[in-house]
Amino acid sequence: MRNCMKTAFNILVIFILTLKCYGQSDSISEKGFYIPKNIIECNQQLDKTIGKQAKVKLKQVDENRLDKVNGFFIIGEWFDNDSTRLANYFKQYSITDWQERDLLIILSYHRQLNSKPFDINFESRKINNKSDSLKLLREAEYKINITADTINGVFIPSDLNSCFMQLDKLLNDTIKQNIKSKQTEKDLAEYHMGLGLWMRNNWGLWGGSRLQAYFQNKNVKHPDNMSGIILVGYNKYLNGKIVDADSLINDEKKRQEEFMQTVKILPPIKFTDSKNLYSKKYKRFLRTKKINDFDVYDW
Repeated sequence: MRNCMKTAFNILVIFILTLKCYGQSDSISEKGFYIPKNIIECNQQLDKTIGKQAKVKLKQVDENRLDKVNGFFIIGEWFDNDSTRLANYFKQYSITDWQERDLLIILSYHRQLNSKPFDINFESRKINNKSDSLKLLREAEYKINITADTINGVFIPSDLNSCFMQLDKLLNDTIKQNIKSKQTEKDLAEYHMGLGLWMRNNWGLWGGSRLQAYFQNKNVKHPDNMSGIILVGYNKYLNGKIVDADSLINDEKKRQEEFMQTVKILPPIKFTDSKNLYSKKYKRFLRTKKINDFDVYDW
């Protein structure tokens, strides 16, 4: 009987400790900070953490500049990962971007300091509507750009031969001769961050263009590879060689495959003391659990 009671007691203790453990992982961050359940508790925790002078300073910041506020380290502690209870709370409002979460938290507390109302439903919908509008705008712009012959006043080549004709018009004889004289693809690498960068940016190889679509249809996905193929092809073109787009693209794919086979997979870097990477302000925050000042950037 005594052994049965002892066993039952041990099971109860383990059960209570397990519940406590799970409770802590849900409500306490890795560094021991309480994780709020909702926006109201965020305000309560900020009120305890932010010093008097910092409160006065925040109160005077214009709402339109709250996204420039930096130094509220406590907020970062509430999002150790994307599965904390506060992260899940914001997911209910379709807010997953960390910048949007931070802005809503700071805006809510800013309103509290200024005795103004804050409605998480309204403010999150406003952010989501803005994001949706920007997404639709980008999609519409992309659809226009992938068929346009000109973007921002720059003519966009439609294929590889069109690239060569445009480069003939854009480059002076000295540069053409220099490109022509290159013996290998490695020699052409000096143009990667000069002429190559110009093509990637101005011919829409990043943001969308008919030239990007041309390469993507041939299963060339990365802009660096696109500009590399153009440079190699232009070198052959200047030397009077027959340029076959499909052959160039296949050669580029083979080079990439060979390169990936030679790349050694390095083990992840382990920092023996990650605290050495912390800024002085963050170390002070961890030590004092207080935020007595913050920055408001102009960018």
